[in-house]
Amino acid sequence: MNRTRASLLACAGLFAITATGARASVDDYSVDGNSSVQINLEVCTAENQLAVQGDAGTDLDFVITDPSGNQVHADQGIDDYLSIVLEKSGSGCDTFGLAVSNLGEESNTFQVVLEPIDAASTRVEKYIIRANETQTVDFKACGTSAQLLARGDGDTDLDFIIRNSDGAVVHEDAATTDQTTAILAGLLSDCETFEMEVSNLGDVYNALLVMVEPEGVVTAPFDAGSMPSTSLASGRTGVSTQAANSGAGSYSAEAHSSITVDLPVCSTSRMEVRGDGDTDLDFTVRNSSGSTVHSDFDLSDVTFATLEPSGGCETFEMEVSNLGNVYNVFSVALADIDDLGGVSGTGKYRVNATSSTKVALRVCSLTNVFARGDGDTDLDFDITDEGGNSIHSDYDLTDRTEFILDPGSGCADFQMAISNLGDVYNVLTVTFDDGPDTARIPPSVSAPPVALHIPATRPAIQTSQIVGSGAGEYRAPANGTVLIDLPVCETTFLSVEGDGDTDLDYQVFSASGDVVHSDYDLTDVTYTSISPSGGGCETFRMSVENLGGVYNVFTVGYSGGGSSSSDTASSTGATGTSISVPADNASTDGNNRNIAILNQTGESLTSIYWSNSATLAWGDDKLGRSSVLAAGQQWNVNAGDGSNACLFDFRAITESGREIEPSRINVCEVTSVAFE
Repeated sequence: MNRTRASLLACAGLFAITATGARASVDDYSVDGNSSVQINLEVCTAENQLAVQGDAGTDLDFVITDPSGNQVHADQGIDDYLSIVLEKSGSGCDTFGLAVSNLGEESNTFQVVLEPIDAASTRVEKYIIRANETQTVDFKACGTSAQLLARGDGDTDLDFIIRNSDGAVVHEDAATTDQTTAILAGLLSDCETFEMEVSNLGDVYNALLVMVEPEGVVTAPFDAGSMPSTSLASGRTGVSTQAANSGAGSYSAEAHSSITVDLPVCSTSRMEVRGDGDTDLDFTVRNSSGSTVHSDFDLSDVTFATLEPSGGCETFEMEVSNLGNVYNVFSVALADIDDLGGVSGTGKYRVNATSSTKVALRVCSLTNVFARGDGDTDLDFDITDEGGNSIHSDYDLTDRTEFILDPGSGCADFQMAISNLGDVYNVLTVTFDDGPDTARIPPSVSAPPVALHIPATRPAIQTSQIVGSGAGEYRAPANGTVLIDLPVCETTFLSVEGDGDTDLDYQVFSASGDVVHSDYDLTDVTYTSISPSGGGCETFRMSVENLGGVYNVFTVGYSGGGSSSSDTASSTGATGTSISVPADNASTDGNNRNIAILNQTGESLTSIYWSNSATLAWGDDKLGRSSVLAAGQQWNVNAGDGSNACLFDFRAITESGREIEPSRINVCEVTSVAFE
């Protein structure tokens, strides 16, 4: 979300501050980067408004537990604010727990506001409405009438249906926005619970704030004895124990508790810890001097680290905190870095519903990696190298991805993080490309001039056929795959556009069988640049998979290059397709300014600008006010402005407000601009 939207939500989330006096507890805390803190919330009334607001510098995640240690609420949106109503039963005072995890590198100073709620209080609650899902939330309104405001983060369209306690529909809003207002009248003075059905029509989640302000209620006198309070807990979890054993082995972390394991090592060692998948585990590893050498506070129960002892042998200390409601049995493995041997990481991995896990990938040569789930849920992927640098991410609405790992000289370790966004578990299969597999070519289809690297998780080549060569119009049958030869003799811009009826997936292979381009987004369009090796001509091969239930007619176009073959675009007269260019932006020098804008930031881009490097102004936001470019997506555009200039400056603003400005990009030569 952009800065304007973030500030609006921050004000709404801390509405309780403006409405309170001496009856609210307002305290400031700080959490270090890649760390967590536990806050005690002591409440003495039946309902209390909790609002938390960070400094907007990093992403904070929140988990709230009741006095018995059971999780009652979790907020894992990409922001640092929280609003919720805490409810308790019985008399006396109870202590809830608030775990705050900082997913950023820098510290974050956050404010916690806790206020008792009565009939005259304004209630503010935040909900995460998942992509393409409908969620039902309950809210309470008091008085003779009440003003309701429901407002999303601006990233998607939300539709609303509100029903009263009798089940009757009292408000509907299907407009193309993510906010609605309503006057809820005729309420009983002792409050009424309403049900709101919220449908997210977008492909990313939406952070929704619901505010209910009562009318016609007399404020009750405040009892000073019901004043809530907050305090910093001594640790992130309740009980902390020392493991009886040390080193590699199996251990158990009890629910809402932590256990410390000693790790004696005498040489540089690779540590791998994997839980049973039932709960989230947080990890902190300290050396013998007490300094933190590794921490992992993501939403999985898996971690990897390299431990380097100083001066011979050294005993490290690993604290494992279980944030879940049940125990977690985790295993610790320690291996000498020199004994790791060859490749590892292939196999099957279970990713529990609405949970995360990680897979260690070790390769010793340039390797194609294919990861595919069982199709039941959406999986998101993040791949990092040994230094923690992101080398690939995939946030589309599928449970598959593929990428290339380059270890350089020797072997190297990588890490793949997987998040399951669905309500059931997903079994992920990871395979490595082991070279050409010509045995998959059926006798009825003549062997192609290139050896295709078709992973086991892609459709078998038996369902494919070669339908032509070069530029032109082709047809992909429903749920089928076709192959097209692409002969080129110089660097060529390839454009492929379907008829819009189905999703098409693409792979382009060189003559040696290497994947040079793939596109598995939810469109039937792709663009790339292909260059022959060796200074001559080369025939590439493109696989086009139709994921829809009807056929798709797609057009292949060449631009800026081509082939000397008799069946190419130049000889057939096919002009192919091009990105639509406004008349006033068309160039007259013959240069191709069609590029793909790639979002590799890991979050949505809310604004994108580009302008001639010779100008000072950015001009209009090319995305427009109501559009975003989701993480992992690409946008195919023409960057020309009609001036025949080739050097352009680009600017993007991410959902968290980060600004990225690559400058002096020669759009006449490049085929893509990546924001990272």
